[in-house]
Amino acid sequence: MVVFIVVYGFLKKVDIYDTFIDGVKESFSCIFNLFPTFIAMILAVNLFINSGVLEFILNSLKSFFSIIKVPTEILPLALVRPISGSASLAYLNNIFAKFGPDSYLGLLGSVMQGCTDTTLYVISLYFGSIGIKKIRYSMFAGLCADLIGIIASIILVNLLFT
Repeated sequence: MVVFIVVYGFLKKVDIYDTFIDGVKESFSCIFNLFPTFIAMILAVNLFINSGVLEFILNSLKSFFSIIKVPTEILPLALVRPISGSASLAYLNNIFAKFGPDSYLGLLGSVMQGCTDTTLYVISLYFGSIGIKKIRYSMFAGLCADLIGIIASIILVNLLFT
């Protein structure tokens, strides 16, 4: 890809080095504008995970999920996935270490990881980069899509692997 870009620029008689430097200069302003959004998001994720709110939510939902026969070990992954990709990967890694990647929970976690997205990260990154402040409907649609992905992953893994 890099060779193609360089050859294409050479054929179009574009000063490739100066164009590259101009792009780097433009990226600094983008990074400067996104920095507060990233700091706020990282702080919020750490507060959510380390404050005990996640544990409180998990303990509140355990009885409901035991009634519908969804393993409660998957709940941290389902709750953290829309917030943080790295935290959800850490939970998935814990599931793999404890139960194995080919176990029911390993398969469910893998499918859930693929069926959902880091909605809050995506919204803060993309909307923050272009200055959109009104995110209400986008966040609602993204979180609904995550919920549908979680439900679909539970249904699909139950249909295909049990």
